[in-house]
Amino acid sequence: MKSQSTRSIRWLAYRVVRRFAIANVCHFYQSPIDTMPRTPTPSEYEICSCSSRRLREHTSELDYVIPERDLEMLDAGAAKCFAAFQAASLAGFAWVAFGDIPGERNHDGKPETGLPIQLSDDAAFVFQVLVLPAYRGRRLYAAILSRMADDLQHEGIHSLVLTTEGSNQNALRAVNRMQFRKVGQASFFRVGPLSRATYPTLPKDAEFTIGRYVGDDTAVHSS
Repeated sequence: MKSQSTRSIRWLAYRVVRRFAIANVCHFYQSPIDTMPRTPTPSEYEICSCSSRRLREHTSELDYVIPERDLEMLDAGAAKCFAAFQAASLAGFAWVAFGDIPGERNHDGKPETGLPIQLSDDAAFVFQVLVLPAYRGRRLYAAILSRMADDLQHEGIHSLVLTTEGSNQNALRAVNRMQFRKVGQASFFRVGPLSRATYPTLPKDAEFTIGRYVGDDTAVHSS
């Protein structure tokens, strides 16, 4: 077993590489909705399935612009957004999509790290999870996903699938607290003309399959 110091050095080196080149480690998680632990909505907060119109009303509270394609996907019923509000202020949200998930909705901010996912009919993919800085530390991440799970279960969805970037410790702690099971890990590194990608062999009960990294131009996948 690797020591904590060895792991820390490894992730430090990984974060340094990410500053100067393309580097991505993508962890895949899934959880049956009926066994997910539920976190109650904190007092003074409201969590609901949010319309694109209401999201547009709160865009000034964000430090980035929600992609118009995501809002259109919401209007078309191909996705849902579950948002937390305190009084009239947006506190956080999590999106969930169905069917084939393109790489542009599963990446770490660089297009080359986009990794497509194909979901089974009774699974949904959680993406674009955000709790605004002023509202962190209140278990809103878990509360939003709990409300999401309750609503989707009534609609016949049995599993939630999500990904986390390998060095995002806050996200990793959150999904572990909610008892998501890690089912695979992919990676992609590119420095100049040299690149290397690895892909997991998913378990038989995985509710999804994956494609190739957008930036992976190698001929053969690694296992």
